[in-house]
Amino acid sequence: METNITTLSSRLDPVLVQEAMALIQPAERIALLAHYGPDGDCIGSVLGFAHILSQLGKTCIPVCADPAPRTLAFLPGVGTLQQTLDDENFDLVIALDAGELIRFGSVYEQRRTFLDSASILNIDHHISSSGCGQVNIIDPTAAATAEILVLFQQQTGLPLNRDAALCLLTGIITDTSSFQYTNTTARTLEAAAVLLRAGAVPDTIVRPVYRTRLLEQARFQAMVMMNARTSCGGRLIWSQATDETLAATGATPEMDDNFSGMLRDIEGVEIAAFFRSYGDPTTTRVSLRSVEPYNVAEICQRFGGGGHARAAGATLHMPIEEATRIIVAELEKVLNS
Repeated sequence: METNITTLSSRLDPVLVQEAMALIQPAERIALLAHYGPDGDCIGSVLGFAHILSQLGKTCIPVCADPAPRTLAFLPGVGTLQQTLDDENFDLVIALDAGELIRFGSVYEQRRTFLDSASILNIDHHISSSGCGQVNIIDPTAAATAEILVLFQQQTGLPLNRDAALCLLTGIITDTSSFQYTNTTARTLEAAAVLLRAGAVPDTIVRPVYRTRLLEQARFQAMVMMNARTSCGGRLIWSQATDETLAATGATPEMDDNFSGMLRDIEGVEIAAFFRSYGDPTTTRVSLRSVEPYNVAEICQRFGGGGHARAAGATLHMPIEEATRIIVAELEKVLNS
């Protein structure tokens, strides 16, 4: 008999679960939104929840402003991911892995009037999330949005097939770096166990995400590392990537995933920053990673971003050199305080 995870650790707020189901049950056509600059958790959560709801007879349309990274090509249903909402004929919108509509990028910009008035269920785990739905299930103690979805599935008795399990396990594995990060809890492992029992195989995820890379990506990685700079006695490290970096290495933008995490793993580093600017020279994205006790989500919120205490990001509407100068100065203040 399958173990119910909600009896092993903690339950989601039953009132919120009931309210969420009240939105889901009558809905026939559902749009599931993943934030721009997608990672394994947002894509895995969108596709995983779509697989679950499809088993109830729902028509599910997964949408993300940007294509899924090449490393996630193995995910069941990834080919159904749309980059736009082709129409507004939806009974429900489920916004996943972000708590602000602006985080859904061009999907929100193109359908702002519809989304501002749509019936929205928001499920997220970022500590900076304010909630963008009529019902908001936000649990910052969860390692991944996918972990929350496993609890939701277990608590409601919704069907869980192998395809859904593989997608959700992808979310958990990528947001914990294969259970290495401090956000991994007993409940995280219990959620993963539920997914393994449903047929998900970790190696299906780990091999393409962590053990396989293109030569162009390796060259890109080497150039980013060569350009890294430090201050505060090596406690702060940062690097950059631009269109020139891509051209020099033959890489593509989606190949820069988790470079801030790689920088943070350098011995002695307490905060790492990775700046990237592609296409539009007036826009820079920064990803921050840290070790305890530094809360980079709090830092990113000062610049309109957010995320987790140890992993966060922001988009700055300025050239990369200016953005780098401002953020580095802020980080030096934090480390020297």
